[in-house]
Amino acid sequence: MITVFDIETSYQIIGKKKDPSFNDPNNFIVSIGLNDEYFFFNHSEYKGEPDIKSVQDILDKTTLLVGHNIKFDLAWLLATGFTYSGKIYDTMIGEYVLNRGVKKSLKLKHCCERRNVHRKSDLTESYIERDISFENIPMKIVDEYGRQDVLATRALFNSQMEDFKKPSNKGLINTVRIMCQFCAILTRMETNGIKIDTEKLEEVGEEFKQEHAKLRVELDEIIHTRMGDTKVNPSSPEQLSWLVYGVRIIDKKSWVEHFNIGIDKFTKRQKKRPKMSKLEFKKTLMEHIMPIYKTKAIRCGECFGKGRIQKIKVNGDPYKNLSKCSRCNAEGVLYENTKERAGFSATPRGVFDASEGGFKTDRLTLDKVRGDDEELKVFVEKITRYNALETYLSTFVEGIKAHTRENGFLYPQFNQCVTATGRLSSKDPNFQNQPRGNTFPIRKVITSRFENGKVAEIDFAQLEFRTAVFLSQDKQGMEDIKNGVDVHQYTADIIGVSRQEAKGHTFKPLYGGMSGTDNEKRYYEAFKHKYKGITAWHDKLQDEAITYKTVKLPSGREYAFPYAERMPWGGSSYSTQIKNYPVQGFATADIVPLACINIQKLFDKHNVKSMLINTVHDSVVADVYPDEEDIAVNLMRKGSAQVVDSLKELYGIDFNVPLETEVKIGENWLNTNVVA
Repeated sequence: MITVFDIETSYQIIGKKKDPSFNDPNNFIVSIGLNDEYFFFNHSEYKGEPDIKSVQDILDKTTLLVGHNIKFDLAWLLATGFTYSGKIYDTMIGEYVLNRGVKKSLKLKHCCERRNVHRKSDLTESYIERDISFENIPMKIVDEYGRQDVLATRALFNSQMEDFKKPSNKGLINTVRIMCQFCAILTRMETNGIKIDTEKLEEVGEEFKQEHAKLRVELDEIIHTRMGDTKVNPSSPEQLSWLVYGVRIIDKKSWVEHFNIGIDKFTKRQKKRPKMSKLEFKKTLMEHIMPIYKTKAIRCGECFGKGRIQKIKVNGDPYKNLSKCSRCNAEGVLYENTKERAGFSATPRGVFDASEGGFKTDRLTLDKVRGDDEELKVFVEKITRYNALETYLSTFVEGIKAHTRENGFLYPQFNQCVTATGRLSSKDPNFQNQPRGNTFPIRKVITSRFENGKVAEIDFAQLEFRTAVFLSQDKQGMEDIKNGVDVHQYTADIIGVSRQEAKGHTFKPLYGGMSGTDNEKRYYEAFKHKYKGITAWHDKLQDEAITYKTVKLPSGREYAFPYAERMPWGGSSYSTQIKNYPVQGFATADIVPLACINIQKLFDKHNVKSMLINTVHDSVVADVYPDEEDIAVNLMRKGSAQVVDSLKELYGIDFNVPLETEVKIGENWLNTNVVA
C-alpha cells in the first residue's frame, strides 16, 4: 500500500527563526495526514484523545511511505514513538534528481507550479507571517491545509513516476531509490544526535580567539606598513583589494557594467565576462582605476591624537563637515597624502579577476597573483588563516553553542538536495564545511553519549583520486594504486608543501582547477602528463556536455549543462563543473551513502547499541557502546567493503579499482587511534 503523509507541528521562534524540530521539548505534533485521513494531536480546539493506534495501523500496512521533504516528517514519527521500517519516497528528492543539478526551488508549492499540479493557496500563510504556530490556528484551516498538501504530494508523486518512465530519464530512478534509502539513514542520524563536550568546546573557542587576536595584531602591522594610517578591514573583500592591488576603482557602476559582473536576471547564472586580450585588459584598467597612496593622520592638537580619523572623498578632497574630536569636540583629523604608493601592487591576470568592489581576494586568486613577492606570500598565509578562524568561531564554536540543546546534544540537519553534485550539506551547524583531514580541533568536542563509550570513524583512502581513476580507467593511476603510491605525497614532493597541504592540490586537477605558482604549474603539467587517461576523460566530458548538454555517471545520476559551449581556446564553458561534478558526485553522493546504508543494515542485523551519528566528506562516524568496540569496528569495515558488491548489484558497475579504508577509534572524534 502506498501512503502519502504530511505532519504539521508546533514550533518555537528562536532568534527570529522558526524551529519546528522535535528536539525542542515545547514542540509537538499538531496533526498527521495519511491519504484521506487526518488525525489531530494536542490541538487547542481538539478536546478528545488522538487515535494513535489508527495511525500506527496505517503505517503497518504501508509498503511505500511518500512525503515531500520526508526526512522532517519521518524524524517526528520516530521521535514520538511511531514505528515504520518500510520503503520511503521523497518527492523533493525525486524533483531534485530530475533537475539534474540545475538549481530550482524545491518547495512543494513551486514543484507543483512547474508540473501544473493543482494546489490551493496556503491557507495558513497569514497566520505564519504573524508568528502564530499551528497549535493556535483554527483546526478547520489546519485540516484543509494539510489535506491540500497530501493531495498535492500524491499528484506530484504520480507526475514524477510518469517522468521516470521516459527513455531519457530511465537511469535516474536508481539514483532516487538510493537517495531515499540514505534519507532514512540520515533521519536516524538526526534523531540520534551528537553528544557535545561543552567544556572542551570552550577550550577550543578560547584557543581560536587567542590565535585570531594575535593574527589581527600582525595583520594590522602589515597593513600600517603598506597603507600608512588608512584603515583596512581584512574581513572586507573590497578593502582587502585596496591593500593587495594598491588601487581602487573610480566608478563602481561603470566597472560592473564594463566587466559584466554579477548574475544574469534571466538565466540566474553568472554573466559571461567580455573577451579581452592582455593589452585590452591593461588599457581598460587604466581607464577605471586610480592608485592608492599611503596616508598620515594629522591629529587633533587639543587632546594629543585622541580624535577620530576623517575620511576623504575618492578625489582626495575632505568632506565639508569634519568629524569632531570625541574627547574635546575640537575639529577632527584628516588623512594627509604622503605621495608614496600604498599596497602590495599585485597584478590582476585578466577579466575574471575583477570583482564588484575591485579585484578578487579569495585564497585561490591570491595564490596566483602573489608571484614571487615573499611579503605578499606571508600576508596571504596570515589572512587566509585569519578568515578561516573567523569561520571556525562563527560556524563551529558559536554555531555549536547556539544549537546544542539543554541535554548536551547537537542535532544537525543533513541536506541531500542543496548541492549540485548530490554531496551532503548540513545546517545547525554546517558540519560538512570543516577542513579536510583529521586534525581539526573542533573534533575533540564530539564525544560518546555512553559512559566509557568511544567515537569511531571509518575513512576511505584517496577516494576522489580512486574514483577519477575508475571513471577514466587511467592505466597509470591503476598501477599507482596497485603499488601503494601515495598520490598526496607525490603532490607534496613536487610543490614543496606538507602532505596535508598537498591534498587540496591533488584534488584540483581532478576537478579541473587551475594552477597559480610556478611549482603548482609544474605539478599540474606533471599530473596531466602522468595521468593521460584522466586528462583524456576530462576532454571527453567537455565534448559530452557541449553535444548533449548533460554528463552521465555509471550510477545513472546526471548533471545538466544547458549553456555549455566550446570556448576559443578549445575547452568548454563550465569546464570546472563538468570535470568536478562526476568525481565528487560518484565519490560522495554514490559511494559514501552506500557505505552508510550497508553499515546501518549490519548494525540492525546484529542488534548493536552503537549508532551512526555523522558523515563528512569521505568518512562515516559512529558512537560506539563500551562493550561493542570490536564488533562495531568490524561491522563498519564490512559495510564499507560491501560497497563494491552494492555497485554491482544496484547499477551493474564493475568497480575495478580497490577501495581502501582506515578505522580510528578514541575518547572523542579528534583523539583517535588507528585500529590494526
